[in-house]
Amino acid sequence: MVNESAARHVDIATALSSSGLVSVIGVVVDVFEGVFQSSRSRCITFTLKDTDFGNGHVWDGLKIKYFKDNENHLPPVRVRDVILLRNISIRKFKGRPLGVAPDGATIPWAIFRPEPDSPPICGPLPFEPSYSEKSYALSLIDKSSNFKTFRNTSTEINAPPTRQSVKSVASAPQSNANRRFSLIKDVKERTFVDLIGEVVKIFTNDSEKVALYLTDYTTNEALHNYTVEANNAREGDEYAYQPRSKKQWPGPAGRMTLQMTLWEPHACFAREHLKEGSIVRLRNVHIKRSRVEGAPLEAAMHCDRQNPDEMNIRLIHAENDERGRELLRRRKEYWKSDPRKRKAEEMEETSSRRKKFEKSQNRTQRAKREEGQTSLSSYKKYEINKSGKLVLVQTETTKPNECPETVQAINPSIRCMSLEDILDSEFHENVSPNQIEYRLPFQNVCYRATVRVVDFFPPKLEEFAVPDESGHEPRPDARVDETNNSQNSGRLIRWQWRFCLLVESAPPHPDGKPRERMKLFVSGADAVYLLKLDAAE
Repeated sequence: MVNESAARHVDIATALSSSGLVSVIGVVVDVFEGVFQSSRSRCITFTLKDTDFGNGHVWDGLKIKYFKDNENHLPPVRVRDVILLRNISIRKFKGRPLGVAPDGATIPWAIFRPEPDSPPICGPLPFEPSYSEKSYALSLIDKSSNFKTFRNTSTEINAPPTRQSVKSVASAPQSNANRRFSLIKDVKERTFVDLIGEVVKIFTNDSEKVALYLTDYTTNEALHNYTVEANNAREGDEYAYQPRSKKQWPGPAGRMTLQMTLWEPHACFAREHLKEGSIVRLRNVHIKRSRVEGAPLEAAMHCDRQNPDEMNIRLIHAENDERGRELLRRRKEYWKSDPRKRKAEEMEETSSRRKKFEKSQNRTQRAKREEGQTSLSSYKKYEINKSGKLVLVQTETTKPNECPETVQAINPSIRCMSLEDILDSEFHENVSPNQIEYRLPFQNVCYRATVRVVDFFPPKLEEFAVPDESGHEPRPDARVDETNNSQNSGRLIRWQWRFCLLVESAPPHPDGKPRERMKLFVSGADAVYLLKLDAAE
């Protein structure tokens, strides 16, 4: 049982006008559906009130965002629960107060359910609420029990707009009158339009909004110019904690893609239903520019204040819609002339020749290697000559504990460490704010080591390359591998490396102890750098 100091709680009105750490107790009047999950932590969002339960809206309450890397440590709140939050941080977000429980801090919570004789649910560490906290929580349960609902959509539009939304509210009547269906090539700044397009990329790792890249295969010179060689769409998070992907831009090259930001409730729908390749109809899309001078056109979809629950995104079956069929026709025409298709066909032909040669020459060697009869220190180098034939150009044999010159780390400036030092690294030890010592299962640290490969998985080398199942919709004109069945008809297969190596320390242990071993999962660009070969079927 953890004994937390019970700081005196304040009412919601005081918390709304405060900044810094406060303790609050309130009735949960609104819960964001589902637990949002990012690459770093999970988050639950809810709103608290302690007065005016019958005024029909929840915007005057205190919005809370609670983050935890373990979903089981999030408070499992429901509407009508009363929750105690100790030492939560009050910040300003878009001009309004927001209560934030960051992942790195331990914010005690206790939930009081309206059911009779229901004991408080406490977390993330067990503690006992004080007598005054229990008494106040029970009084809030009694006060709120007379109200059937806390939200009335007919009065919700009376919420005072923030400074950021004053402009959009004032222009809403005009935008409704001017809104019409448009192709991306015809969109102009400061207009509201309806669009039909294909999702090129979608990023959902933000609890407030979703970033969407949409194309209808028409060109607008005011849009950003996307190139085939680079991935221009934002990867990972907006603060660049996560590295950018090395994948090529999957959409059409040129100025055919409109970047837009979806706010709630549209963001929630997009997280659950949209993926790359989806065909969607969007209503009331606001075309605008950012404040950066010379910035390209972009778009946004906000909540409709007159109909807050109205959803302006809809998935459509393009074949059953006249404008959808036109979109499919333009898409087919574009991919006929896209250079990536011709390059893919050439790579497919080359990889087919390489595959046949390797199967005929290495069948016996592969069987012996799987049985452990051959040494992994033997190195062979192949090249494709001008006539398209794969020929052996070099054979090397390395000495024991010596790394082939052709196998080098990508970061030569980093000092080499042994596997023993890597596995026992002090970076894995950590101390929580409550002075609890624990060991992290992994750390995002770049190491460099000299190792020997002693085993690999999958057992068959031809299974090191797998199809890239990234959720792309089939291109109607794409050429496919002949070895695929009819279910993949019309799909351009992309291959990627994905395999596992079992490695051990190359130099023997000075004390004669067994060498440490480690599993290395190799995929994508790392495997290409290691093998000096692109993945193919």
